[in-house]
Amino acid sequence: MNPRPLPAGRTSYSTRRTPQQARGQETYERILVTAEKVLVREGFKAFTTVKIAEEAGINVATLYRYFSDKQEILVAMFERLNAEREATSRDIVEAMHRGVPWRDALEEGFRNLVDIRRQNPGMAALSLAMSATPSLAGLLRRFRQSNARIISEALSEIAGLDPDAAMIVAQCAIEAHASLLDMWLLDYGRQEERIVEETQRMLFAYLALYFDRPGPIAGPAAGVSAPPQG
Repeated sequence: MNPRPLPAGRTSYSTRRTPQQARGQETYERILVTAEKVLVREGFKAFTTVKIAEEAGINVATLYRYFSDKQEILVAMFERLNAEREATSRDIVEAMHRGVPWRDALEEGFRNLVDIRRQNPGMAALSLAMSATPSLAGLLRRFRQSNARIISEALSEIAGLDPDAAMIVAQCAIEAHASLLDMWLLDYGRQEERIVEETQRMLFAYLALYFDRPGPIAGPAAGVSAPPQG
């Protein structure tokens, strides 16, 4: 069955029913936890509401009280994880505004982002599933752009980049490190720590081109292409 498109003006699916009572919250959480396990173990093709309900030990009709289809489940999973990542990005920028050196702020933030992935092994499979779903691919891009806008603030206000250049640099940093950490989870099952180390090395080397460069950088072309001197 083809996934339904997002209605005009909507940026997200919303769950059919937000649980208020403890029992409903427990069922809601069980659905999301089970959904992640199914997605990681069997992939998106086997990711069905029937399969999730069966493994969660509930009737599929109960699942539909909370989610109208599997796309809503994916979005609920991703919105929760993205909220954690956005909070980490904001912490990085706030630390820089307090005068913490950008490398120290970014190092702590990067560790937190890696920890989020350690605690949520289905994150890479989730991103892959959303990318492969036409109705959700645009939503995934908007989530990542939202994170990029947070980082672009620091690149503009602290590193002195033109706002357009700052957004381009931030998007490149977000997409590059997310893709490498996705590879770490999908291809190596979190076993190869050198991928994490190389991702951090790449991210720091890239952003050093801008944070360590003296003076403002005007214009998107200058912000992206001009290497530091010396």
